[in-house]
Amino acid sequence: MKTSTTINLKRTISTTIGGLLLVGMTAAGIFFTGDLTPLQPRVEAQEEGQPESEAFSREKRVRCGNATLEGRYAVIGNGFAAPPPNPLLPFATISLMTLDGYGHLSNKVTRSNNGQISRSVDSGTYSVNADCTGTITVAVPNPPFQLTFDLVVSDLQGWHGKEFYFIATTTGGAITTTAKRIQ
Repeated sequence: MKTSTTINLKRTISTTIGGLLLVGMTAAGIFFTGDLTPLQPRVEAQEEGQPESEAFSREKRVRCGNATLEGRYAVIGNGFAAPPPNPLLPFATISLMTLDGYGHLSNKVTRSNNGQISRSVDSGTYSVNADCTGTITVAVPNPPFQLTFDLVVSDLQGWHGKEFYFIATTTGGAITTTAKRIQ
């Protein structure tokens, strides 16, 4: 009896220590790497027509396109701008931008260019790549010229862009802008 009790006690202690070691090592791994992925179930998607054995990584599953930015966005931007060779002056905008999901936009904008206020409704185009980067081109009526921007979708809600950022790539300024979707 004493032998059986001793063996059971040793098994219990051994199992407990083994479990504690496993939990401790897992916790240490999470603490040092900050990565919970090994503990989360893997969910892999596949494209139509692809064999099941060819699952895609998480990065390849995130896909954007022009429809990602369909809707109305509150936009605020600022920086410095002036057509070359003029000196750069402070510049700020606030607008309501509407994107149609097919690559066309309208932008009801108020601008402050070195304190001079102007308002207009500008039209333009946009293109969103599968990796959630893209471009915007806006036709500004006064003086008539085109502004170009690079964009990146920063927050997705399902397949729709909740927020995106863009920066001017037209020579003659440094303008950064944030656009947030209006629900």
